[in-house]
Amino acid sequence: MHIGYPYEHEFIALAKHYPNAAIDMCWAWIINPVAGVRFLKEFLMAVPSNKIFTFGGDYVAVEPIYGHACVARRGIARALSQLVAEGWIALEDTRDLIDRIMRGNALHFFQKAHRDDTTQR
Repeated sequence: MHIGYPYEHEFIALAKHYPNAAIDMCWAWIINPVAGVRFLKEFLMAVPSNKIFTFGGDYVAVEPIYGHACVARRGIARALSQLVAEGWIALEDTRDLIDRIMRGNALHFFQKAHRDDTTQR
């Protein structure tokens, strides 16, 4: 969680070398948005993109969630734009990549069993 800031390179190595390790960027965008951009770029160059969750937090009120989401989206856009400009990612691949890193990975990783009977809680 939090990309292990300020030890984010170690987290990239953990995710790269251990099949059961995934990295959660929750709060990383708030802690240091510049480090978040740098981390996401380096992570995507070294580790499969299905091993990262790029947004999250444990806010109670809705206002900080919106602000955090704005900062995260700006950072994700900046990181991917730089990778496209540098020729590492094709522009046409970014739509699927964005969906995967912003929600698809988390949906897959945190699957909940579907209940037929929703009356039991």
